[in-house]
Amino acid sequence: MIKRTSFTVFISVVSALFLREIQTRFGTKKLGYLWAVIDPMVKLVVFAALRLATGTTMQGIDLPVFLATGILTYNFFSALMMTSLNAFDGNRALFVYRQVKPVDTIFSRFFVEFLVMCATIILFVSIGLYFGMDLRVKDFNMVILAIIWFGIFGFSLGLLFAVINTFYETFGKIISFISMPLFLLSGIFYTVASLPPLARELIWYNPVVHFIEMIHGNYFRVLNTDYVDYTYMMWWTIIPLFLGLFFYKKAEKKIIAS
Repeated sequence: MIKRTSFTVFISVVSALFLREIQTRFGTKKLGYLWAVIDPMVKLVVFAALRLATGTTMQGIDLPVFLATGILTYNFFSALMMTSLNAFDGNRALFVYRQVKPVDTIFSRFFVEFLVMCATIILFVSIGLYFGMDLRVKDFNMVILAIIWFGIFGFSLGLLFAVINTFYETFGKIISFISMPLFLLSGIFYTVASLPPLARELIWYNPVVHFIEMIHGNYFRVLNTDYVDYTYMMWWTIIPLFLGLFFYKKAEKKIIAS
């Protein structure tokens, strides 16, 4: 009998959790898997309609494409952060199997959300091509890097928040409460350059803004990344990831036993 390595066991466990997560989240709903891509598309249509109704235009930019690049990638980040909050509680029964570690549930949800985002992007691109939208990308590689980095940032916050929420249930309610203001203050509907100086200085402290600006600045030819601070983004990614892994390692046995 061939002994499996730790990495092989990890891949097997995450794959099984991934399939379980897909079935649990989408398999029991009436619209099933389709709802995963309909939800963000509905948001996109609503906000695009509101912007167009107010006569808002952006010179040299296709407004629906601008909104889509922000909303779809922000949804990816937000879903990672929010679904991770109850990842441990939602899979607690599986921790009786020593191969299954609590952190594996965070990884499985990461891949689920990544799959949902990819499916939504494919749907939007198909619609955009049909209606003749301008989907040209200024720097494809940098856009992909920004999305992956944004995902890692969401994963790091999700892991840290999951550990904290295990011992302090009110923490999850606080995060849910601030999610809507964060959505509106993350540069999804506007660029930092379009804001008044004071608002520009204040919103700069929101790390999510830097990721959205990085995506927009590298996607659209008429925009730039002058307000993106890559060092600031790096610290915001590394510190939560380090703290999340550190506290998880210290509390893993308590998480399993609780």
